[in-house]
Amino acid sequence: MIPRVLSALLALTAALAGAWAPGSRRPLPAPTRAVADTFPHARHAKLFTTCTSCHAGVTTGDTTTLWPPPELCAGCHNGDLARPVNWTPRPPRVTNLTFDHVPHIAMFEAMDSGGATCQRCHAPADSLPFMDVGRASPARCVGCHGQGATSHLTQSSCEPCHTTLHDAVALDTARIRAFPRPPSHDSAWVLHHQTAATGTTCAVCHAQQFCASCHVNARMVQAIESLPPDDRVAAMVRGQRVTYPRPASHLAANWDRAHGAVAKAGVAECANCHAQESCLGCHRIQERVPTIATLPRRTAGAARGVDLAGLRPADHLPGMQLRHRTLAAGGTTTCGTCHRPSYCASCHDAAKAPGFHGADFVQRHAQQAYTAEAECAACHQTQIFCRDCHQMLGRANTTAPIGGGRYHDKQPGWLFGHGGVARRSIETCASCHAQDFCLRCHSATSGWNINPHGANFDPRVQSKNPAMCLICHTRGVPSN
Repeated sequence: MIPRVLSALLALTAALAGAWAPGSRRPLPAPTRAVADTFPHARHAKLFTTCTSCHAGVTTGDTTTLWPPPELCAGCHNGDLARPVNWTPRPPRVTNLTFDHVPHIAMFEAMDSGGATCQRCHAPADSLPFMDVGRASPARCVGCHGQGATSHLTQSSCEPCHTTLHDAVALDTARIRAFPRPPSHDSAWVLHHQTAATGTTCAVCHAQQFCASCHVNARMVQAIESLPPDDRVAAMVRGQRVTYPRPASHLAANWDRAHGAVAKAGVAECANCHAQESCLGCHRIQERVPTIATLPRRTAGAARGVDLAGLRPADHLPGMQLRHRTLAAGGTTTCGTCHRPSYCASCHDAAKAPGFHGADFVQRHAQQAYTAEAECAACHQTQIFCRDCHQMLGRANTTAPIGGGRYHDKQPGWLFGHGGVARRSIETCASCHAQDFCLRCHSATSGWNINPHGANFDPRVQSKNPAMCLICHTRGVPSN
């Protein structure tokens, strides 16, 4: 009887050795569980009556005896009874799992009254026989810890099974990046995650630097400050460019004009994404918007916040530069929110900033000024601005009575033909000349006593347009 049992045992161990030995070409059974297991537990079922025969540490919590030592395997796989195998205990898994076998075994033993305790977690189905086991699947954990969830990722609490990222020191950045994303963390999660950022659950996957990479006000948010810092996460987020989503309120057509009232009512929400510099991209004069001062400033190594530099209001459409005078004429209060006087002067002080008109405009502006005087007057006070510039350039010598104006000397015979130009548009002459300049020649009481009307002038035209006569005859039109 004993030889027959020994013969069967040798045959079984030989078969096991053929399936488990390194280099064997015999195919292993196809995995039937969520997490594949390469050790043929079922083929060892008649050799071991309990799981603790190999895994003694599960009942004591001793991690050094959690896996069987090589000597235990070599008792059969010694080259005589079975082919030798190269077995060494598995190194500790790099994970942030905090599972403890001891309390679970005590609980299951009380529930099963000595039944199949290990199968509770390690069998793919409850009805399978002893030793038909493998690595525990997270789906088995959800049966007790998931509160009806179909996946362990849908749970609202992770810390019963997982330690915080800060305490999982063995994890490298590659493993941290590979953390699965829970279904709740969809594309809209960032807009409403604030309500869920409570307790210690977030700390399982996130560290302080992760939140601070977006939150400008990270130092002011208790939920972020309560997270432990982590150098691995700091290295992951360093230098990354953050794309901020736009909340639903920011999509309103009039948000650019309505946001001021919202900010005044409570700027704490704005501080999640906006630094003072964000607002100063449009509100150039901070003193006029005191709410901006309550926002945090950008600091080195912290989140930049939304960059709004150069964002134009909705009514600043192309061509605004040519029609803005109508809006500005209604009052400078609105304009002054973004623009300083020096900004306006960069164009409106045209003698110093000719860029508005293009290159060399000063040298070629005479023709345009003559044909489109009204348009020039929209920006320039012609009787002062033009005359000052011409005098500065030496092109308006108003002290010479005749022929001394170097500007008009470029046109031969100008003195004898200027009357027609003056009668058509005397406002153009007033750009450089005051009335007393003309009266040096055209005065009935002094000077050269030259009649500006010429021969055969009919004084009855006064009745048609008296205002025209009063341009020169300020004391009234002579009766004769």
